[in-house]
Amino acid sequence: MTHAEDPSTVAWQVLHSWTRVALGERNEAVSDSLRESAWHVVGEQPQPTWPSLQPALSGVFTRLRAGVTDCWQPASPLLCQEEMLFPQAAAQPPSAELKQALRSGLERAQRDTDPTRRLERLLITLQRYAWAWPSPLSGVSLYDLARLHAAVQAAKAATTDGLICLLGGDLSGLQEFLYSIPAAGAARQLRGRSFYLQLLTEACAYWVLRNSRMPICNLLYTGGGRFYAVLPGDVAEKVLEWRRYLGRILLQSHDGSLYLALGSTRPFAPEQYTDETWRELSEAIDRDKQRRFAALDDGEFARMFQPRPPRPPRSDGSEAPDALGESLAELGRQLTRAAVLEVNLTASQSDGATWRRAITALGVDYRLIEEPSSTKGSVSSRRLLALNDDMVQQLTAEDASVIGQRYTVTEAYRLQEDDLKRYREIDLDQAAEIRVGDVAPFNLLAHLSDGVPRVAVLRMDVDNLGDLFGKGLQRPAGIGGLAVTAALSSALSRFFEGWVGELCRRQNRQGKGGIYAVYSGGDDLFLVGSWHRIPELAKQIRDDFIRYTTGGAPTAKPPVSLSAGITLHQAGYPLYQAAEDAGNALDAAKAYRHPDGRSKDAITFLGQTLSWDAFAQAARFKDELLDLIANGAPRGLLMTVQRMALLARTRYNRNGAAQITVGPWVWQGAYQLTRLAERSPESIRSRVVDLRERLLSPAAIMQRMVIPAGLAARWAQLLLRGSERER
Repeated sequence: MTHAEDPSTVAWQVLHSWTRVALGERNEAVSDSLRESAWHVVGEQPQPTWPSLQPALSGVFTRLRAGVTDCWQPASPLLCQEEMLFPQAAAQPPSAELKQALRSGLERAQRDTDPTRRLERLLITLQRYAWAWPSPLSGVSLYDLARLHAAVQAAKAATTDGLICLLGGDLSGLQEFLYSIPAAGAARQLRGRSFYLQLLTEACAYWVLRNSRMPICNLLYTGGGRFYAVLPGDVAEKVLEWRRYLGRILLQSHDGSLYLALGSTRPFAPEQYTDETWRELSEAIDRDKQRRFAALDDGEFARMFQPRPPRPPRSDGSEAPDALGESLAELGRQLTRAAVLEVNLTASQSDGATWRRAITALGVDYRLIEEPSSTKGSVSSRRLLALNDDMVQQLTAEDASVIGQRYTVTEAYRLQEDDLKRYREIDLDQAAEIRVGDVAPFNLLAHLSDGVPRVAVLRMDVDNLGDLFGKGLQRPAGIGGLAVTAALSSALSRFFEGWVGELCRRQNRQGKGGIYAVYSGGDDLFLVGSWHRIPELAKQIRDDFIRYTTGGAPTAKPPVSLSAGITLHQAGYPLYQAAEDAGNALDAAKAYRHPDGRSKDAITFLGQTLSWDAFAQAARFKDELLDLIANGAPRGLLMTVQRMALLARTRYNRNGAAQITVGPWVWQGAYQLTRLAERSPESIRSRVVDLRERLLSPAAIMQRMVIPAGLAARWAQLLLRGSERER
């Protein structure tokens, strides 16, 4: 390949070649250099023929050094449905129907004469139909392998020496930007702020691609405020200049609260890629993150420390609304009803202090669309991304737009007519401003809870992520190792950006109370909701994640685990403090030590940290205790169990974990539970006695059963407080 070749055309040749191989067509026109590069991407020495595809796609988690076996990804279109997203025990090769869908997508792309659009159409086709199609590498889909190969060849085509580099960006200041808003306006702005950060990260990534003359396939990953791209090697010399330009835009738009840390590797030949290359990239990004805005000149840097002028007052003397905050609130409202995200890559700069200011300065603009009929047009530079599976089927390719799909967790509980009546009772000042169909304010979510009126905050993320992407993965030699990394990133994104959203939707369809999804993507999530729904949702997410990573195979020690922290708060509690409290609860879960020495893989709830198995036991105990109370058992049963658990946890080992002590609490608890059984109706007396034995027998003491039972009693107490049964 020569320097004169167009990167989009080169990338098209790569994707086209892999697609034809997948369809079983002969690929005789492929150049020797392209065939050789295909072998380099799969980590093997070049052969006379193109690399062969495996019969079926094994799950990427089988590539973990502590992974599972016999876990296969069913070959299917990309849809947010359990039978398609979740691996299975039996291999399922691509069907004739899936091959026809891929062939039709290739034919549609070939009819486009514009090199950039043609490439994007084929890339989106591969994403939709080849995301679970086998490649020559086990655990890596045809889509992930082909787009990496295309990215490498496109980057090499823009150089004279054939060297490439990796560049990454990390948007910092996210938590302060998200949570530093008044609790009264949190529900209106929070989702808009979260989505804006996603759009801003993408806009920065698109700016990098445009200024390096690279096509969209060279963007390997974007999510969670981060992005990674494969670029020509000479880009490494431009990083300082790009930091200055991007820093100036963010400083002007956000007064220093947001910063994009940018780093790159040194130029390297693709076959020289190793794990050290990825570590070099991470370290370069971290160094820039520690020196925010250092690339700016002294005058620009000093602006960060200048006092911000107050907003001009309204005519009545009250403070005028924040233009950025109001625009973010409107973005959140639009997101609630949006079905399509339109991306325009030739935007002109926007005036004012709205959320569009920084994004349009980067040459990108976004528009949320509710109805498919509003997408008609002939703007060749735009991309239409369906936000749900139904919309993918409704969009057509009649105009010049590129049509794809994007999973974004946009779920929020919306006000029903009965909810509005309830809200007027609890907040007369704000009730006039909301309507049926609006996102429910947090104070209403609290009052829609069972028991005590509280909202719960759930923070959850993947344990040991650095080790997972580092030494935990088995990779082929050379640049093929990056394909495995990309495949793992894609798999995590499908779960957190796709399936978690589906679980939130199911919760919001289940009667009283609801869930407000602030963020879910990359490898973590932040959810707010009526408190009685959050523990159930956290357990469902964790259970599904284990099935997602193991294919449902039983395992005592999952190869990938999640930890979670849940905190409860009164309506009006400061959001930034709630986020910090939930973060501390998550940290406590990550500090948990299992009896076998493992760490993490735990949950903190109501101030107690338990393994997920113990938490499941607590949930069962909670249901049992509620049923006993409903059938006449004395309420003192709950306090008795809580006191037993407290006295049993009075000693701690050298790791800080509570130890069970056998002491007076055992015989005191036995006596009290016996008396409670005697005071219970005869119909349930034997059940209380059975509960006593399950908590206080020698085997139960050794198994620490009283600890989850204590959490269950507190849980049940909060559910009963303020309920109809107690009133």
